[in-house]
Amino acid sequence: MGRLSESNPLNTLEKSIQILTLISESPKLQVSEIARRLGLPRSTAYRYIAALRSHHLVEEAVDGRGYRLGTKILELAATMSRRPVRDVAIPYLERIARETGETIILCGLRERQGACLEKVDGHHALRVSYEIGDTYPLHTSATGKAILAYLDLDERRSIIQGGLARLTETTITDSNELDREMARIRTDGFSESNGEAIAGTRGIAAPIFSFAGRVVASIGASVPRLRGEGEARRKLIGLLVQAARDITSEMAA
Repeated sequence: MGRLSESNPLNTLEKSIQILTLISESPKLQVSEIARRLGLPRSTAYRYIAALRSHHLVEEAVDGRGYRLGTKILELAATMSRRPVRDVAIPYLERIARETGETIILCGLRERQGACLEKVDGHHALRVSYEIGDTYPLHTSATGKAILAYLDLDERRSIIQGGLARLTETTITDSNELDREMARIRTDGFSESNGEAIAGTRGIAAPIFSFAGRVVASIGASVPRLRGEGEARRKLIGLLVQAARDITSEMAA
């Protein structure tokens, strides 16, 4: 399952690209429709879909009636600008860390989870520690929720239906409550967390979009609870939201 064997690898690549292009032009497509439009036997079309699914390039629609682009496409989209999102974001991470003393991180999407792409440590002795490459469930952090809230509805539902693990007492594990949280994030333009991944911390983050308008990353901070309240909270929100907008603009330039 998930493997193809054709004598000409270029033919396999071409057909895979054609399938991805077809799916990108529709909310979802069934295997029978893909086979018809490409002139393939249905069994062959299914083998292509199985291979693409194994690499998260396509995924089954939430209702089970067809296939749509997978979350791996978002990871690839993050590189589809003249400058990679990491290169654009680093100066902003450095400036906010310098101004606030907090550790600032860049989060991306990796196989349906949040991933720390880059970080700049703050100067406070007591701070939340991150390692580049660390992954975590999207619903448990401000940086993850900033991405999750702006995914396409089917993508978001698919991730949520995969399960909402509880990491702390305040982790949101009810899908209806999480839906309300996602709506609030889209209204406010930023996300917050309250010890949902690490007890005793507060997180704030804002989404970053590609030139095509798809969310590809988020910039955020996770701080000890007392440093995430009042004026310090308001300052972080302002700095992170503006940085996310500026990074998005540079990505589109």
